[in-house]
Amino acid sequence: MTRAQVRRAATAGIVLLTIVLGGCAVPPFEPRRPAPPLSQQTLVEVEQVVKTIEVELASFVPDEVTVAIEEKSRGSVMGCAPGGMSWGSSTVVRVAEQPDLGGVEAAVLSSWERAADFDIELTQGPTGDPRLVLRSAELGNYHFRQFDDKVQVLSFSTCFAYDAERDGHRWEIAAE
Repeated sequence: MTRAQVRRAATAGIVLLTIVLGGCAVPPFEPRRPAPPLSQQTLVEVEQVVKTIEVELASFVPDEVTVAIEEKSRGSVMGCAPGGMSWGSSTVVRVAEQPDLGGVEAAVLSSWERAADFDIELTQGPTGDPRLVLRSAELGNYHFRQFDDKVQVLSFSTCFAYDAERDGHRWEIAAE
């Protein structure tokens, strides 16, 4: 290698080092989404609120198509933020035929006392099936999903401060 080639290589190295150390080669800063606030409720308190709302919502499936309501007694926890957990559960409504979720939405909006606490949206699932979704920053999220002979009401609590000593260890909290 000639002296001129060595000088060019050294200059290129210095330019590259300057660019890297100067931040030009660093990807632009992408702000992180803020973690959801952690409720200070216990797991037992969260379960009571979520199950109550879940069963209330299941009762809006019209009586004329409802065969049985099967409330699941257990649920599961999943992480939602550093140090936080969300509790999920479901209630199944066995039906003779699928209800119109638009009618369920209208009934919820017109006669459920908690309706004002939620953003309620009739939407479509990934396969085009109708879904009724209710979201609340204070009370959690609830989803109506339709299957062959049932409507499943899924519930997910708000993020709460998880304490294994107070709430139980993850492996002790049985999933459905």
